[in-house]
Amino acid sequence: MDTSLLLKNNGLRVTEIRLALINTLNNSSYALPYDELQQRLSKFDRTTLYRSLLSLMNHGIIHKALEENGQSFYAICHSCSHHGHDHKHVHFRCIKCQGVQCIPMDKNISFSLPNVKVDSIDITARGICGNCLA
Repeated sequence: MDTSLLLKNNGLRVTEIRLALINTLNNSSYALPYDELQQRLSKFDRTTLYRSLLSLMNHGIIHKALEENGQSFYAICHSCSHHGHDHKHVHFRCIKCQGVQCIPMDKNISFSLPNVKVDSIDITARGICGNCLA
């Protein structure tokens, strides 16, 4: 993935923090918690990191995979744009290692609720990941 081109194509300036964030998330096989991103990217201040996360989320480059107990987990988007997030995956939380993964679904889930308009559905499955089972 050409990270600079990705940013430019989404109307964003290419900055060191944005490049570092995207590369860090892209090189991880699981969603990363904010605290870990802060540790890995410690040369950037917290405000810059937070604003960069918001900007990348608003442009459909990354998404918040899970928010739990005050901790947010972030992952790369694969089919989203600045028009909105279009996720066809389940967020999986391992009860042993506490890792969070985005796992693609092979079927669409659909349902309707009476007298409401559903904008999004978030599904989090919990169990033991493949690494912990091994």
